Amino acid sequence: MSYLSTAESFSKGIATQLQPRMLFAVIMPLVVAVISIIFLLIFAWNPLDNWFFSSASNWSWFQKAQSSLGGWGFSTMSDWLAGLLSFISLTAIGIIIGLAAAAIMVTPLAVKYISAHYFPHLEKKGEHANSVSIYNAVKVSAIFIFGWLITLPLWFIPFMSIILSVFWGAYAFSHMSQVDAIVEHATAEERRYILTNHKKGFWFIGLVCALLTLIPFMGLVMPVFSIIVCTHYGLKALETYRQSKTINQTTQTNVA
Repeated sequence: MSYLSTAESFSKGIATQLQPRMLFAVIMPLVVAVISIIFLLIFAWNPLDNWFFSSASNWSWFQKAQSSLGGWGFSTMSDWLAGLLSFISLTAIGIIIGLAAAAIMVTPLAVKYISAHYFPHLEKKGEHANSVSIYNAVKVSAIFIFGWLITLPLWFIPFMSIILSVFWGAYAFSHMSQVDAIVEHATAEERRYILTNHKKGFWFIGLVCALLTLIPFMGLVMPVFSIIVCTHYGLKALETYRQSKTINQTTQTNVA
């Protein structure tokens, strides 16, 4: 599917997001994210701050930077930069928890609305939708949190903080939503086909949503908006696949 289709998915996604039901749905993952962030800041700040500082202290250039900062009244880098990055990192983890909650709780609402208004004739053939959705949410959350933490020391390299935050944001927004978008409608075989042949489109959607989070307050909307756009894109891909499959079968029948 071309990037023209992703642009169409974004335009339809904006219209869907402005529906009262979808606007209200933004609150749900936001509340979960805020509660998660508060919990993480209370219990995980100091351990993460200490680990972050000790990892970076092994780098010679970091030791030189730390010594030079001593002249400015900072006894250790942990006094400011490591603490700041720990706060940002725990906030990001809280957001991914909110995104997982959105995937589980909001996606059914989005799929129901989008399928009824845009794909009313698309038959639901999916099985075990809830278990597949929960498994995907847990898997993506685990990979995101592990990857985010393991690459934390790289944030001391100039511009890597922006690159890594956009990359992991794109991963979360695309992979959290791509399965849930089609799991109710697609068979296991169709799901594998869509996720294999349209992964670039989902990545592109995730990348755009990750870049939009760099705009103040846009991160509050992106968990739900990314789900909506991926749902439009995934269901369109599924509809196109079924239509092409039907045409091929008809052609083969006529030839025979």
